[in-house]
Amino acid sequence: GDFNDYPNSGNFCIDGLNYPDRKPHSGLIEYKKIIEPVVVEAVDLVKGKIKITNRYDFITLEHLEGSWELMSDGSVSEQGSLPLLDIPPKACREYEIPYNLPDFVEPGVEYWLNVTFRLNKTLDWAPKGHIVSASQLKIPVKGKAPVALPLSKLPPLNVKEDNRQIAVCGSGFSILFNKFNGVIEKFNFNGLDLISRGMKENLWRAPTDNDMPVQAPRWKAEGLDRIMHRITDIRVEQPSRQAIKLTVDAVLAAYNVKPLFNTTVSYTIYGTGDILINSRFSPRRELPSLPRIGFQLGMPSRFDRMTWYGRGPHENYEDKKESALVGVYSAKVDELFEQYIFPQENGNRCDVRWASLVDLNGFGLLFVGKPHFSLSAHPYTTENITNARHTYELVKCGEIIVNIDYRQGGLGSASCGPDTLEKYKLKAEEIDFRFMIKPFSRNAWSEMNLSKVVLEEI
Repeated sequence: GDFNDYPNSGNFCIDGLNYPDRKPHSGLIEYKKIIEPVVVEAVDLVKGKIKITNRYDFITLEHLEGSWELMSDGSVSEQGSLPLLDIPPKACREYEIPYNLPDFVEPGVEYWLNVTFRLNKTLDWAPKGHIVSASQLKIPVKGKAPVALPLSKLPPLNVKEDNRQIAVCGSGFSILFNKFNGVIEKFNFNGLDLISRGMKENLWRAPTDNDMPVQAPRWKAEGLDRIMHRITDIRVEQPSRQAIKLTVDAVLAAYNVKPLFNTTVSYTIYGTGDILINSRFSPRRELPSLPRIGFQLGMPSRFDRMTWYGRGPHENYEDKKESALVGVYSAKVDELFEQYIFPQENGNRCDVRWASLVDLNGFGLLFVGKPHFSLSAHPYTTENITNARHTYELVKCGEIIVNIDYRQGGLGSASCGPDTLEKYKLKAEEIDFRFMIKPFSRNAWSEMNLSKVVLEEI
């Protein structure tokens, strides 16, 4: 369909679980997870006890070999193999895995148990080593909260203000805050400009196939695709030489539509160049469920290498993330874009603890959740993805468009089935969203270590 013939089926004659080039759709990976024949559940993870269930109707699990990994902040701490899996069909059995948890858990460290089942021989349909099932369980151990670095230990700031802007300079960085539009419009670190467009609140996503029948028309009627930011107040506080807080009150609205949200966003800029963002989104009236709540900014195109600690490696959403295990992953920004036949929202990663975007030399920005956020980064603008009907209409914008979201609404299946389940809808209610932005160089810091550096708040 869609070769200038009318009527046609559009992209709904290309809506299977593989793309035309036979590359698996992320939906196929999720489907595999849902139907996998082996289920792993926690019994007592502190003692290494798990329960394995065989979902097959007629065979044991003896054609599989099981392995486990104890993950510490995305790295393998210990690993081993499971004993013979002679579990009868529709039965379960408990196993005790001999890993050793530390007596003292370092602040901020997470432990996960990954359990994988592979074919132990080649079968007609797959080779030996093919992964049949993979599970991940979070181990309920918790260290003490990191100790915040006091302001007195940080370098001092140099602040200059006039009617148009506030210039903040510190050790190796400079920031320019525009008082008219209420955004940080310049951020320079070690001579490199880190942002190309200021960070603003964002409620819109390019509609998915499932958004099109019902949700997208509602969102457009409310003006979510053309939001304007009206600044109502800007406040400046500087209780010490090492930090300054800029607070912006704004109203989100669209032309000829009643105001949508009141927002309050504070930027605490530290002498290290770190920025703590505290935000509150308060709906002005009753609204339909939303596509997303968060922020969008632009970075120069040189920062096209992303590493994240969260769900991956493939795209995932609130109702499409069971197959995406928490770990540390890396990819070029171009590789994060899911090539849907009809351009639409894509490439999201959920439950992100931190994410970095760096250049070839390892300089860039680190985004740190408090505690988590959803993330996507594209070489195309959201407007371009929204308006394009074919992938050849996508034009790289010369920037990396970064979305840092409190959440996105689920995907559902409304194009041909039920709407998004209520528990996955993003309701228009008051929310608080916090995260940090840290300029850094990999020559000085690893992302994992830097993400654990906590600064005193003002």
